[in-house]
Amino acid sequence: MGFRIEFGCADLARTTIAREPDPLWEVLLGMHMVQTDDEPDLFGAWRLRTRARLTALERELMVLAQPVGYSPDFLTPAESADGLDAGLAAVAATPPERLAAELSILAEQVRLPNWTRRLAAGDPDVLAKLCHGLKHFHRTNIAPLMPVINAMISRDVKVHSDTVTTGGFESLAGTLHPVLQWQPPYLHVDMGHIDRELDLDGRGLRLVPSYFCWRHPIMPADPSLPPVLVYPVQHDPAWAEPIEQYADPERAVADLLGRTRAAVLRTISAGACSTSELAARAGISLASASEHARVLHRTGLVTTRRAGGAVRHTISPIGSHLLSGAYH
Repeated sequence: MGFRIEFGCADLARTTIAREPDPLWEVLLGMHMVQTDDEPDLFGAWRLRTRARLTALERELMVLAQPVGYSPDFLTPAESADGLDAGLAAVAATPPERLAAELSILAEQVRLPNWTRRLAAGDPDVLAKLCHGLKHFHRTNIAPLMPVINAMISRDVKVHSDTVTTGGFESLAGTLHPVLQWQPPYLHVDMGHIDRELDLDGRGLRLVPSYFCWRHPIMPADPSLPPVLVYPVQHDPAWAEPIEQYADPERAVADLLGRTRAAVLRTISAGACSTSELAARAGISLASASEHARVLHRTGLVTTRRAGGAVRHTISPIGSHLLSGAYH
């Protein structure tokens, strides 16, 4: 029993580790997490906040993101590796035949509401609503955590990159997650409820660290899709937010600045960045990032300096002081 991934020589050469989280995988796995009670010490505060502010549309979309079993692959297209907007564009362009096929698999697991029939037919209005809900969930519930997520993933990637450098892929497989075991030419993923084999066939494997992935790694169900293995990063319990304090400080900053602008300020606090980097990290448009950075600069919370042909945004002492209440 288990999931076996078969590697050839070309696959080993083409296997990579993503250096940033995949936004739509984080959305899907975040939706999984909000529907469970797993790991309350690490995710409890986030889960309480998220459940309290879910919109009606986001609640509707939860039916597509079952925490146990199958979730449609069209929710996590390969294009999401290039950013949230690229991923959402790919979701919106999903062919109707693929939507229908994947929703029929989901229907074997859960009773689907009537609106999913229009989704299965490729109704552009329903697809637009789906993308809006996914984007809103990311902006509201994922983007505010990006400084922590990016820091954890950067640390994780450095450790695993060093492992590959010194010990090769054989050493890496054993350190990514306890359920992974390398027995050439197979990478064994010990998940008792799955028994199948995937031949990479020269495509390589993209390893994607994830903040919200939990228990075991996860892959797309369709073997014809670009091979991706999403695995949990090592969480630092010291960064966990106490449940009894989950709302007050962060909401105070959000009430003062607005949720999106507060998220932008927190993103800049994680490290100096250009406007395009800010947009990518916060999961917002370039125009929105530019406008929020401009307002934060005018209020003295952010310093903005030109470096060559670009500008760099850095949190100011006043901005750091404002945020300190949200983390200490």
